[in-house]
Amino acid sequence: MTPEMTAGMIKVRPPAELGHLAQDGVTLDCHFAFRDYGHPAPLHWGRLRVLNRVALDADAAFRLAHESAVEIVTIALDGMVAVLVDGLGDSLLKPGDCHVVSAGAGVAQATWKTGGAPASFLHLWLMPEEEGGEPTIGLRRGGDRMGQAHALLASGFPADDPEEADQGRSGDPLPLKARARVLRVALAAGEQAAIPTYADRCVYALVVAGHVDIAGQEADAGCGVAITGCETIVVRARDPSTLVICDSD
Repeated sequence: MTPEMTAGMIKVRPPAELGHLAQDGVTLDCHFAFRDYGHPAPLHWGRLRVLNRVALDADAAFRLAHESAVEIVTIALDGMVAVLVDGLGDSLLKPGDCHVVSAGAGVAQATWKTGGAPASFLHLWLMPEEEGGEPTIGLRRGGDRMGQAHALLASGFPADDPEEADQGRSGDPLPLKARARVLRVALAAGEQAAIPTYADRCVYALVVAGHVDIAGQEADAGCGVAITGCETIVVRARDPSTLVICDSD
C-alpha cells in the first residue's frame, strides 16, 4: 500500500487526478507513477504497479526496453494492436483479447503497435512473487468461462485453472507469477455483481465504460477505485458498464 492509500478504505480517483502523457501518437492515462508522471502519484496498490489506458494513433507504437521482474497484462479495448516481444514472437489482439508478458529475468524489447487505424488497450503491471526465470508470453482470446457478467482473464492461483494442460483455450485464465486475479465485469443497466475477496487484499477497479455504484461509492467511466478492508465488493450498474478489476496481496 502507499501513504496516500491506507488500510480499511475506499478511494475514488476521477480522471482529473490521474496522470496524462502524450507523445508521438501515444496517449497514456496513468493511475500510478509512470515515466514523467511522478509525485504525488501513488506508486502501487498491492502488487499492482502500473495501470495505464493506452491510446495509439494509426501507425503508432508504444515501446518498452529492458523490462524484468514484472507481469505485463494487456487487455485490448478498441481496434487491433500487434504485440511484438523480442525472442517470444508476435500476437495480434482484437477487442476483448488478453495478453500477458511474464518478463522473468528480462525482456530486451516489447512493442505494442497499430496498423492503419487507431486502437486502445489497458496495461496492468504486476510485481511477481519471485524474480528471475525465463520470460514467457500468453494469449487469451475473447471468451467467457465465468458467465456473461464475469470473466477471469488472468490469475496467479493454480486452483483457478484446473486444466493446465489446455492453457490458452478460450475462457481459461492466463497464468501469473503474482498472487493476483484480473477480472472483467460487464453489466447491463440495473444489474449487479458481488466480487468475493478478503479484507487484507488490495482491490483496484477501473470503470472502463458506464456509471456504477461500487462498494457504496459512485464512479464514472475513467475512474479508478482503490478498495481494501472488504470481503465482498458489490458493483451496481447505473448504466451499461464495464470494469476491469485487479485483486492482489
